[in-house]
Amino acid sequence: MRRDWLVSNSKTGEILTRASSVWVMMNKLTRRLSKIPEEVRGEIEPHFMNSDPVVAEDNRKLVKLDDSTAQYLCPFVNFLSNQLLHFLIFNLQPRWSDLDVNQHVNNVKYVGWILESTPLGIVESHELCSMTLEYRRECGRDTVLQSLTAVSGVGNVGNMGEIECQHLLQLEEGSEIVRGRTQWRPKNAKSFGKMDQVPAQSA
Repeated sequence: MRRDWLVSNSKTGEILTRASSVWVMMNKLTRRLSKIPEEVRGEIEPHFMNSDPVVAEDNRKLVKLDDSTAQYLCPFVNFLSNQLLHFLIFNLQPRWSDLDVNQHVNNVKYVGWILESTPLGIVESHELCSMTLEYRRECGRDTVLQSLTAVSGVGNVGNMGEIECQHLLQLEEGSEIVRGRTQWRPKNAKSFGKMDQVPAQSA
């Protein structure tokens, strides 16, 4: 099922943010994808809307990063033992509030963890304007995570001065949790096209 969001200014009607997502059902026992039971479909079908996605679909494949392709590594600590990884750049101690009712990390938390490994120079000079995420696996609390980022493009996504990054959140042993892609535009329109606004290691 698809779920869309539109956030608008209540006074002017201007759309401030739009997002689109695709949801699947999983068998709680087998942890595999499952068809929606007919009784469930019958209950929710009256609420379906026949409409186009509010965000144009980006069919580009999200690439898999590894230690050799990622330029920035941000290791996380073990949820319980607080044991640091050997690539330490930032660390994060996930809290109990990061978990949902199933004792899995809430998927919203992944967004912040992915952005933790974005180069500071980009965060300081640019603002996030687009994000694509692909959730690939659930994550429990007894887990060591790594956040990897690669700057894959500068000024090649439609506007001079925009930056594109590829992201991966993975378990310590390499299993993927989330793949992602972010696009960043200069905070100040006057900086468009100025390469000194882009971190040297990114250019």
